[in-house]
Amino acid sequence: MGSLLAPPIKRTMSYVITAIARGTEFSAADNAAISEVLKKLPIKLGSFSVLSQSKATDFIIDIDLTKVNHNGKPDESTLQDVESTIRKNLKTAEYSVPNVDLVFQKNDQHRKDKKLIVFDMDSTLILQEVIELIAAQAGVEEQVADITTRSMNGELDFKQSLASRVALLRGIKSSTLWEDLEPQLTLTPGTKELCKVMKSTGCKLAVCSGGFLPLAEYVKEQLGLDYAFANLLETEEDQEGTEILSGKTFGEIVDGARKRDLLVHLAEENDIPLDKTVAVGDGANDLLMMHKAGYGIAWNAKPKVQLEAPCCLNSGSLKDALYVFGYNDLEIEALV
Repeated sequence: MGSLLAPPIKRTMSYVITAIARGTEFSAADNAAISEVLKKLPIKLGSFSVLSQSKATDFIIDIDLTKVNHNGKPDESTLQDVESTIRKNLKTAEYSVPNVDLVFQKNDQHRKDKKLIVFDMDSTLILQEVIELIAAQAGVEEQVADITTRSMNGELDFKQSLASRVALLRGIKSSTLWEDLEPQLTLTPGTKELCKVMKSTGCKLAVCSGGFLPLAEYVKEQLGLDYAFANLLETEEDQEGTEILSGKTFGEIVDGARKRDLLVHLAEENDIPLDKTVAVGDGANDLLMMHKAGYGIAWNAKPKVQLEAPCCLNSGSLKDALYVFGYNDLEIEALV
């Protein structure tokens, strides 16, 4: 009698696509468009779960892995290729849904069990770009804003762009600079709720900013964050003995590489696996930490960042990140 061949091993991986309305609710057209997108993807649609009535829905999906390696395990490169294809598709016009973000990720134990979130500050935790507020005092806001935009789009090296912008600030009186700026800062809607919920679960929170430390510390205090890292502006005295900005920074620059390294350092310091970390930002200098973290969220980000980030949120409230983590409205209300 011939030997019986073992049946081929069929492995499936569970993922989730979360549809999040950028406004207050899905429209009928949105719901129809979401259904059409899901039909076109190389997935098997399973169950769904409403996270927020008319605002956010989880679609649980399975991906069949028919290609195995010689050990009988799913081929990792095949899995990565499928994941990459789905992520790229969801960022194309053919698969997009107007006014809705479609967030794709593994449906595993790490999704909800976040232990460290590292945030960018300017245009992420706060609505403003701090360096532009400072520049307004010297009448160089337009020049600084232009350099900032090009840097955040990835057109300029961050360190060089920072040096160019800071040089334009030379001569600004600095004795009460930070105290004067604090009232001008506006926290991004939903930020307090997001931070409060995550803190209540034991998650560590940090701000790693390419801006300036005094205001990063202020935001840290306002939101109850655990850590703040940012750049320092050098000061000097003018001929009258008044303290002014020298037009230079001092200390290690917090650029994209430094943000990534700080995320790794904080994870190691707190014995947190990288799978349980998240990075959130809007600029090109946030991409390195987004890709190093277990998950990355591009928040109302520049076009280049939207294309390269693991996921994108383009709504009006950072609280919507809680839907990305799998929380529903009842859970959120209980923790806020």
